[in-house]
Amino acid sequence: MTIGHRSGHALAVGGRRDTLEGMTSSVRHALVAAAVSLGLALVAGCGGAGGEDPGDGAQPSDSTGTTGDPTDTPPGDPVDLIDLWRVSGAEGEESDTWLRLEAGQFQLWRDCGMLMGEWAASSTLFLASISSWSGSCSVDDPEGADDAEDATIPAVPWLDLVTEYRSAASGWDLLDADGAVVATLSIDGAPEPIDTAASSYAEPPEVTDEVRAWLAAPAPLPDGVTPASEDDLVGRWIPIDTVPTDPHVEFAADGTWTGSDGCNGGGGRWVIDPDGLVLTTSGPQTLIGCEGAPVPSWVAMTRTAALDGAVLSLFDRDGELLGELAAG
Repeated sequence: MTIGHRSGHALAVGGRRDTLEGMTSSVRHALVAAAVSLGLALVAGCGGAGGEDPGDGAQPSDSTGTTGDPTDTPPGDPVDLIDLWRVSGAEGEESDTWLRLEAGQFQLWRDCGMLMGEWAASSTLFLASISSWSGSCSVDDPEGADDAEDATIPAVPWLDLVTEYRSAASGWDLLDADGAVVATLSIDGAPEPIDTAASSYAEPPEVTDEVRAWLAAPAPLPDGVTPASEDDLVGRWIPIDTVPTDPHVEFAADGTWTGSDGCNGGGGRWVIDPDGLVLTTSGPQTLIGCEGAPVPSWVAMTRTAALDGAVLSLFDRDGELLGELAAG
């Protein structure tokens, strides 16, 4: 498969690639998390269970960009999002556009091939961000270079707006932060396979027990802690234990985050609900070994967040504490 990554320089800085043995434990932690995510995606990457009903109790939507009464729409089951969907109503997209959602990864099919990235969902929240491409979907640099090292991924503004989803008559509506419909997903046909990708990417993925486990609701926050809010998270955070290499994360009000483990940068998107449930996406990260703290890895694995005084605690899907941060 011909694949490019955002900015065309994933996993390399200064012409150097460190081996796993030479990395610090913090970087190995990030690699293990990435490997687990990729392994789940491969499990769901073939077979076909397309055409599943989006769930009992699905409510119709006129998909006009208005939300109606949100109390009329029950929460969804994110497992029901696993399928191959035709995209309609998305600004800037052609009629033959499909979104294939598998465990942890997605493929956005266009005439040029595929754009690929990471997604996450809860019973109401939905988040996705693009990190690579296949086929001829890249955008050449200003000087007209046409190889993967000098090409970048085209922007998909409508996908960057999506933070929620709800059931619709034909499948699902994807909504922005104001509740307006950004795009509608429905079961309708499939893209033609391309030479630069396996034919299974043009078929619905299989829903397995591993997929269901990956999309299961996270463990609740520990008793006695206060769920963090959107306003709480916005800002710059550093580990409570001082590290000289300046590991940190900054949650921006526009729903993006950037951070570093002290040597390697990372970033993606984030969203949080009133109960402290967090969804994040992340893109490629460089792999330079150094003494730091795996803050970007913490963020990538965070499913709930709590604020105790001035300390922000991040927890994974099993309720295990990933790390503690202070404003900085």
